[in-house]
Amino acid sequence: MAHISSLSTITSSELSAFVQSKIEPDTAYIQRCNAVVDRLCQFMNNSLPPKLRPAEVRKCGSLGKGTAVKGKSDADLVVFLAEFHSISTLRSEIKRILDEMQEYFVKFDGCKLEGKTWHAVKLLITCNDHTHSVDILPSVDILKLKTKTDIYKEMESLSDCEKGYYSAALAPLQVEFVARAPTKVKTLIRLIKYWRKTEFKENTSDQRRPSSYSLELIVIAVWETAGKPENFDLCKGFYHVLRAIADYRCLKHAWTLNYDSHNVQRDPFYVVDPANPFNNVLTACNCWVMIAAKAKSLLQAQLFKECVDGQCGWQ
Repeated sequence: MAHISSLSTITSSELSAFVQSKIEPDTAYIQRCNAVVDRLCQFMNNSLPPKLRPAEVRKCGSLGKGTAVKGKSDADLVVFLAEFHSISTLRSEIKRILDEMQEYFVKFDGCKLEGKTWHAVKLLITCNDHTHSVDILPSVDILKLKTKTDIYKEMESLSDCEKGYYSAALAPLQVEFVARAPTKVKTLIRLIKYWRKTEFKENTSDQRRPSSYSLELIVIAVWETAGKPENFDLCKGFYHVLRAIADYRCLKHAWTLNYDSHNVQRDPFYVVDPANPFNNVLTACNCWVMIAAKAKSLLQAQLFKECVDGQCGWQ
């Protein structure tokens, strides 16, 4: 993994060029990726039987939010099923839906079936010289059927397992939240996601890394706490985000643009999903001590030699 040493050996003056060459996807790359995903959406619209037919397919994940990293990007395709109108009905039939969907995706050219989870069919889609991880998430477009207030009230008395079935339905709110971040913040998000991708092994049964979405929210939270600087120095922004990860137990951030603060369930440390007051995105990772140690190690690199004891600003 040649890239691992790169961030620890480059200087602050080399960071922008490094990001441009290794991390930022160019327009042609994004267009090729979107074309492949769009072809998959068209396949679902045209080939799935009526009982699985989408009323709409929403592109989520890093491609939908505009935070894709060059060479590896994920797409979550939320399939709002035309014949389903409640999460409870979806929950009772989700196993059958996923089993039947799998049978159709094996017919899609350039697609490798990876299996399924409780909520998704997992695919690998080939796009030129790289592959995309694509999760197909059947759901119900409850945001068109109910107010957000009613949705959160409905979720309040449910178990964590039952609440999980609302995640895909609320994903469009996640996309809207991250997608509106300024371009420079998205570059910082890509940088921290690249660090995660090159520094840490894939998830195992015993160890779960922070999700891409949790890192996106941490970056936005740290940036907002700093006063939303507009034209910040990328190296200094990276430094402050790594410091926040190193001191992860001090993370306490929630957004209330979609729900009231009394809905928020707060753990000792938390970054609460702006789309879901019951989802502390930090809890999905069970190895924060190791993640924090890696962040502290990189903070000692020459890349940050101008940042001393956290006293540097963002400019």
